[in-house]
Amino acid sequence: MRMNTNETPYDTAAPGPGGHGAPAPGAEPAADPDLPREMTMPPWLERQHRPPYRGYRAALGASCGHALQTLLRRRRLALAALVAFLPVLIPIALSFLSSSDFAESGNKVFVRLAEELYVNVFTPLMALFFAGMLIAEDIEMRTMTYILTRPTPRSAWVLGRFTAFFIVAAAIMLCSCSLAFAACTTHADLSLTSVTDLKLLLHYLGVILMALLAYGGFAVFLGAYTKRPIVYGVILLYGWQYIATIVPGLVDFFTIKKYTDALLPIMATQRHVTEIQTAIGTFQREVFLVGAGKALVVLFLITAVTLGATVIAVSRREYAADRAAGG
Repeated sequence: MRMNTNETPYDTAAPGPGGHGAPAPGAEPAADPDLPREMTMPPWLERQHRPPYRGYRAALGASCGHALQTLLRRRRLALAALVAFLPVLIPIALSFLSSSDFAESGNKVFVRLAEELYVNVFTPLMALFFAGMLIAEDIEMRTMTYILTRPTPRSAWVLGRFTAFFIVAAAIMLCSCSLAFAACTTHADLSLTSVTDLKLLLHYLGVILMALLAYGGFAVFLGAYTKRPIVYGVILLYGWQYIATIVPGLVDFFTIKKYTDALLPIMATQRHVTEIQTAIGTFQREVFLVGAGKALVVLFLITAVTLGATVIAVSRREYAADRAAGG
C-alpha cells in the first residue's frame, strides 16, 4: 500500500487575538473584547441629516396655527359669535319698539352697550370660552403628551395658543362692537361721519382689546393650574368682581374691572361716585379713580405675570398619557 506523500500546507503563524489563527488576507482584524467598543450614531441622527431648527418664532407660529385650526373647528365658536352679535339688534329694536315720545340718543345707547355688555360681560366670557380651555382641554383630552413630543419650547407653545385666542376673540368683539355703533347711528346724537363719534368708537375698541389681554391671560392661568377653569372663572370674574365694586374701601383694586373701567371715556357724570341699591335703601359709594396710564401699566403687568406663571406651570409639569404630574 502506497502512502500519499502530498501534505496540506498549514499556516504556522502565531494565533490571532481570538485564538483562531491569523485572519485571512484582506479581512479586518478581530476586535479585542477587552477594549471598549466605539459607539456610533445612526445615520438619521447625524448632523447633516437632522432637520434644521427654524427658531423660536417658527415654533410660536406653529403653535398659533395649530390653535387657530382647533378654535375655528369648534362649535363653541359659532355659539360665542352668535351671542356677541346679538347686541347689534338692540338699537334697531329700540327704533321700532321704544315707548318714549322723543327719539333715543344714539350716543347713550352705544355707550351703555359698549360699557355694560362688551367690556364688562363679553370680554370675560370670551376669555373663559376660548383662553380658559386652550391648555385645560389638551390635558383633559390627553393630547398634551403628543403635542409636546416635538422639541418645541413650552413658552412658545403657550404664547402661540394665547395669540390664537386673542386673534379670534378680537375679531369677533371688534366686528360686533363696530356693527353696534353703526346700528346706533339710526338714532339721534350719533353719526358715522362725525370725527368725535368715530374717536369714541376707537376708544372703546382699544379698551376691549386691553380687556381681552388681561382677562385672557388670567383665563389661561386658570386653565393651567385648575381642572375646572370655567367654574372658577365665573366665580371670580362675575362674582368676586361684582362684590368688590360694592364693598367700601380699596378691595376693588384687586380686580381687573377696576383698571378696565379706568380706561373708559370720562363722561359728564364722572365715575367717582356710584349709587348702590340694596333692600335697605340706596346709598352712595365713593370710588378712588386710577389714571389711564397707570391702568394700562397694571393691565400689561397682569397679562405678563399670568402668562409667565402659565409658562412655569407647563414647563415644570410632566404630562403622561392619563394624567399630569406635578400639578
